[in-house]
Amino acid sequence: MTAVPANPETDPGQILHNLLVREAHLKLGRAQIKPLWEQREAELRALEARRPSLLALLSPKKRDERAAGLAAARERVQGLRQRLDLLDRCEPHIQRQIEDAIEVLLRDSCPEYVQALAARRQKEDWLRCLERFGGKIFEFTRSLGNVRNLACSGYNRETKLYSAGAIQGFQLAVEAAEHVQNEVRFANKIADAQLALFQKSGVETKPLPRLVETNYATWVAKIRTLPLAEAQIEFDTLITSTKKLHEAGIPELKNQADRVQFEQDADIRNFLLRAWEQFRAEIAPQIFPGDTERVVLETGEWLEAIARSSVTGRL
Repeated sequence: MTAVPANPETDPGQILHNLLVREAHLKLGRAQIKPLWEQREAELRALEARRPSLLALLSPKKRDERAAGLAAARERVQGLRQRLDLLDRCEPHIQRQIEDAIEVLLRDSCPEYVQALAARRQKEDWLRCLERFGGKIFEFTRSLGNVRNLACSGYNRETKLYSAGAIQGFQLAVEAAEHVQNEVRFANKIADAQLALFQKSGVETKPLPRLVETNYATWVAKIRTLPLAEAQIEFDTLITSTKKLHEAGIPELKNQADRVQFEQDADIRNFLLRAWEQFRAEIAPQIFPGDTERVVLETGEWLEAIARSSVTGRL
């Protein structure tokens, strides 16, 4: 069976190749034009600075020669400036298209890149776990307040024993503490799994925040063994701690996660940028300075045609 040739207008590899060639010539054009523009600009400023103090006494021929020289110098500078302006307009458009094309190519043919994108999405699972953690902390704090009240109302000061209702309240608080600890462990598993995926894909980046392992269940069990006076102090300390975690600690963890994701996004993009540099190196032998002016002009015309058909109607 004869292979069907790739359509250069739809083949992702060919589209990217054409864009990279255009980008290379735009860069080369800037390297050629900018030093010349700076030189001609300096020459023009020097001509303008050499204004004779007795200009009115110059012969008409001399005045005309000077005016013609200034006009020619300004025209040269203006022409070079227009060529730089064309490059300024074209380069951002071409670079955006290249980035989009590389993104498509990596999604289609690079499992490591796809894996890194999948790892990034695990932040959503982590955030849902953090929300559940916040709910469990709130429930635990409420159960602590309940058992503290039960402990006070049903405490036998002679035997130093808590009532059956208080003992049941302690058990419920222990269970609530274990639910908190389970959410902590699960959130940390997600953070570890995400980091492992990033490392496997070759993206070195920061992990999501790890939640501090709690010992709330042990703390509640210890309070149950204490006399009421000491227990009340421990209750106050523990409730203050859980309220602080719920009101300030969880929002801070979310903020940390947002900062981490910002860095993760940058590191994933660096993956794309490294691929971009490799593609640039591959097409470099195909770039000849003699083609630069033609390719730059063609690129400008091509982008103008695209712009005319767009909503804005301009490049």
